Amino acid sequence: MRALLVLLVVASSSSLVLAPLSRRDGTIPRQHRSRLMAVASAGVASRGPLPPDITPITLGVFSQMLGEGIAMSSLALYLTRLGAEPLMVGVAISCFSVTQMTFAPIMVRLSSKVGRLLMLRICLAGAAASSLLIALSGNVFGVVAGRTLAGIFAASIPVAQSGVTDILPKEQAALGLSRVSAAAQLGLVVGPAASALFQAAFAAMGLPSEHCLSAVFVLTAAVALGVMIQIAILDGRRQEVASVARVPPESSVTEKQRQVDDDQVVRDVQAASDDRTTSDEEPGAVRLAQPMLRTITIIIGWTAVLSNSIYGLFAPRFMGFGQPQLSATYSAAAALMIGVQLVFPRLVARIGEHRACMLGILAAGAGIGGQALLRVQPIHSLLYMTNRVGAAVADTATAALVARASVGSETRSHNLALLTSTRAAARVLSPLVSSKMFELSCRGSVAPGALPFVTAACFAMAVAPLPMLLLRAERKNV
Repeated sequence: MRALLVLLVVASSSSLVLAPLSRRDGTIPRQHRSRLMAVASAGVASRGPLPPDITPITLGVFSQMLGEGIAMSSLALYLTRLGAEPLMVGVAISCFSVTQMTFAPIMVRLSSKVGRLLMLRICLAGAAASSLLIALSGNVFGVVAGRTLAGIFAASIPVAQSGVTDILPKEQAALGLSRVSAAAQLGLVVGPAASALFQAAFAAMGLPSEHCLSAVFVLTAAVALGVMIQIAILDGRRQEVASVARVPPESSVTEKQRQVDDDQVVRDVQAASDDRTTSDEEPGAVRLAQPMLRTITIIIGWTAVLSNSIYGLFAPRFMGFGQPQLSATYSAAAALMIGVQLVFPRLVARIGEHRACMLGILAAGAGIGGQALLRVQPIHSLLYMTNRVGAAVADTATAALVARASVGSETRSHNLALLTSTRAAARVLSPLVSSKMFELSCRGSVAPGALPFVTAACFAMAVAPLPMLLLRAERKNV
């Protein structure tokens, strides 16, 4: 009998059909039923499209990051027009990162209680309020307060990452996370272009030039509120459909049958949850997994700071770039990063999250160091693109590994929030350290200006083996 059960389990796993593992009385043991249901649903999900529940999540991420793209590209100019000193510009930028670092874990923890989509709508409302505060304050301190408020509610990415990993099976987790990353990158790419386009449009409509940027921030708030309302409508429809699907017609089932079916569903869900917990605890046995992954995030985040703010100092001085060349380089890199997110699931399907993360780190390290040392075109620009593509792969793969190495939805969302918080903390300190290193290295005669880039490359190469160490530790716990 046991041999027959084993054969039937194997057959059901390969064909994705629930074989009748029955007792003598004709009922299916709970442990076999839940395992077979999990196998069947996971196999179908890995081949099927993403569920429609992902759409409002990615829409919310795109909307908030669109506002961030507009703010990042326009904030320095806006503050300068208001009479701000460079120190206040730095304070406004740092306030966002500090509050994001502090409040991202809190927002994600609350989302576990109130729901991911509700928290996503709260984040959009906070983003809209911050844009309105920046637009209507008309002074430097109002802008700083607005950016502080924006940092408090800048948790859309970890909330979205937690949401997609809650909804999707493990086989589709990488696909869902890549969609979130692509939506975030797309918002950052479209934001600067949208800011310039709408400023020109407002000026053509006769609005005074000093008010055009304020009008763009008002428009940003309106977009965020519109998306928030749309998500609320989509969520309401989803809940209505789900409630209808759960309730059978009165004529088709008696009250006693309904109660028996409900009890059986509760037992099946609990059994499936117990099985998932047992299987998910194996990667969680790696005690140092989360600190190691956060270390990777710090290094990759440092390369992002170097590739944007510090590269804006390096390229004009040593490569002869003007604003058009810088803008074209940033735009091309951003487009490549979005494209990488679309093919990321295929990469993971071929080599796995661990190897994808390692390759991404190696590419980012080789690119960031090589671009500072090799200053001949087109090699220099190719290395820059290699760095940005590698960073995109490493970032998404790290998030996937964080989800993989977490036990349960609550722990997973907490760890994803800490990942965002760690990245924000790196953005607070790394610009100051990198700019100082750049200034010091410009005085040398050997590869002037290359010190921060080469240093980051060395750190990237040092942490590149960490994903494979995690894979080895996971295999030992199997």
